[in-house]
Amino acid sequence: MIAAPAKHAWYVYGVVDAASEFTGDGVSVVEEGPVAAVVAEVPLADFAGEALPERLNDRAWLETHARAHEDVLLRVAENATVVPFRFGVIYRELDDVATMLRARRDELTAALVRVRGRAELGVKGWADRERVEAALGDAPSGDSSGRAYLERRRTEQQRAERAATLIAEIAQDAHARLSRCADESVANRPQPRELTGRDETMILNGAYLVADGGAALAAEMRALEAEHGRHGISFEITGPWPPHNFVEAQEDA
Repeated sequence: MIAAPAKHAWYVYGVVDAASEFTGDGVSVVEEGPVAAVVAEVPLADFAGEALPERLNDRAWLETHARAHEDVLLRVAENATVVPFRFGVIYRELDDVATMLRARRDELTAALVRVRGRAELGVKGWADRERVEAALGDAPSGDSSGRAYLERRRTEQQRAERAATLIAEIAQDAHARLSRCADESVANRPQPRELTGRDETMILNGAYLVADGGAALAAEMRALEAEHGRHGISFEITGPWPPHNFVEAQEDA
């Protein structure tokens, strides 16, 4: 093996079967027994332990490199089963990558078996709270008297509470039904509006490991839309993605 120059390191995107065949600009593989790491040479100045925390606070840098990380994994996943690593895993030398593969061979081999022939799909659920509340009825009176005002406020609060309960029940039921269409599932924390950029509230941020291309999952999602769409609840599928949610968190390099 040829070690990277002193000013560079090796970035690890993930692990594939050693027999996998794929091509990718700027990436190569380090094989060790039955597994192989997908790697690329990167400037050590960007990813060294003392530099990375500062880089992670640079939103433009982080978005660019995180997108590149995911793009590589998506290209690899087109032709190979991949166990994705989290963003920012680097090793100083190729020999260090090989050592990691030897040490974790059984774990990584088992992870590849777990996700082989499967893909991760995401389903996001959204609630337009005004429409949900309106669908509940009980519109407050337009009377402007003090007593009517207090009654209107009480009605509005009760309707908001009922809407919140209904939304939570729909989200829980949706995840349960979608999970029955998948081999494995995870309900992640819904993202806030600051991250989604949408006016609706995210009520479901589910990930589902599927082996059928997601046909059953998509059909169930359409059924959910038909049931709840008129009340201001919508759903969308994203992916397929590398199975980030269904492999163990990676150790620090």
